[in-house]
Amino acid sequence: MDLLPVELIRLIFEHCDPPTVRNLRLASGILAEVGYDYLISPNFTAVEWKDDIRRLHSIAHHDRLRDRIEAITFNFAKIDEYNARHASFFQHWLQKPEEQQSDVLQDAWTRYYELEKQTHRLLPFSNRSSMVEESFKRLSGLKELEITYTKCPYDIDLLREVFLVRNCRQRDRAQTCKNMNAIMSAVRHVRLSSLTIDQLPLEIFRMADDRRHWFDCARSFASLSRLDLVLDPPDNLYPSSRFRAINGLGHVLQFSPNLTHLSLSFHTYHAPLEKFNISFRSLLCDFTYEKLTDLKLEGLSCTEHELRAFLIRHGKTLERLRLGGRGLAKPLDLSIGGVHLYEGTFRSLFSSLQGRLPKLQRFHLEGDIEAGDPMTSARELYRFHAVTDDNWNKPVTWRRRSHPSYKTIDCLELEKYLLCGGEYPSLAVPENYHSVSSNIDINNYIDSMKNKTNIHNIQNIQNNNSHNNTNTAGG
Repeated sequence: MDLLPVELIRLIFEHCDPPTVRNLRLASGILAEVGYDYLISPNFTAVEWKDDIRRLHSIAHHDRLRDRIEAITFNFAKIDEYNARHASFFQHWLQKPEEQQSDVLQDAWTRYYELEKQTHRLLPFSNRSSMVEESFKRLSGLKELEITYTKCPYDIDLLREVFLVRNCRQRDRAQTCKNMNAIMSAVRHVRLSSLTIDQLPLEIFRMADDRRHWFDCARSFASLSRLDLVLDPPDNLYPSSRFRAINGLGHVLQFSPNLTHLSLSFHTYHAPLEKFNISFRSLLCDFTYEKLTDLKLEGLSCTEHELRAFLIRHGKTLERLRLGGRGLAKPLDLSIGGVHLYEGTFRSLFSSLQGRLPKLQRFHLEGDIEAGDPMTSARELYRFHAVTDDNWNKPVTWRRRSHPSYKTIDCLELEKYLLCGGEYPSLAVPENYHSVSSNIDINNYIDSMKNKTNIHNIQNIQNNNSHNNTNTAGG
């Protein structure tokens, strides 16, 4: 083995798991030297039920290992025990009798409680911010940072399945803001190329003390090439607070002028069907990302004029555009993370964009795409199913639960129109949607649906239309 070229030895180590790496390094001095760089993974993941903060601190103070860390993921996700227990038992009894194993349920929850005991022995993350900051100061190779609240932190198959349901995930907005502030205090010491946050309370940009942590990271954000933010608006954000929060978010977005990939989503957990009303002029004014090639917008409501102006400003570089996404849909449900226009129409928008995005190579629509007043006949409403995932690969094939009145279409003809021109495609609008918007009142429609859906979904429909009516009146 000592006679092998170093390149070949490195190739061998790349295919070894951590225990094998440690054993192989004991074979000879050369293997020990080459294998040093493979003792730890370049992707470090920290969860709350392990003392990963101290481990990260130790690595950061190691003269050789600290340069190995290139990406860090902080997983703060917590399970809502009440809902998760019900979901796990429900999934268990839906299985075929010969597939049911009661010991699987018991073992999974026993393991969960053991891990939670370990969590309670450790200090909260926000109380250890000094250790995190000291670590980041020494991690010169750190380029990618992910903060997640939606991925299961436990290596337990049963909990991983129920974690896909949003109601099974616990949310603590106050603690989330504390954790974010602790991380941002450390981020100012590094130069990141990628930042991903999948559940960020919007109100964190409202208060001066919270905003300060983000504003101090202006130099760090300047090096970003990829930014993926999922904002979580609260249900009690008053106009003045809303304006201040959007203003703060806009400042953070403008701190990153070198972005090539931008994903901006709004997930309203208190009303999953609602879209967050936003003004691009208030958010970014006339700011332009000169290098932007990939853009995704999800879960927002705006005007046709502002959306068109924003897209055309980036027409010289924009290559891939996604409008809409999965949103907060449950695993087997239709996508609900679409985009709404409370002023203008999508036909007018896409017609005006045709030929004005010369670099565009791919276009994708997903979810509920809606324009106009829900109470008038001049209304567009489509439901698009995914053709690709967010990485432009073929999506995972789920057997979706579809409502009898809900028919979905794909965006391929519309993509062809934007890329190649021609006549505007004839999008197939489900007949039931025409009847909803023009022939019957929305309340009568809800009454007619009571025998086909549950009360929870009906309340969401009512909240969604009430929100849209308010936005239309304000527009």
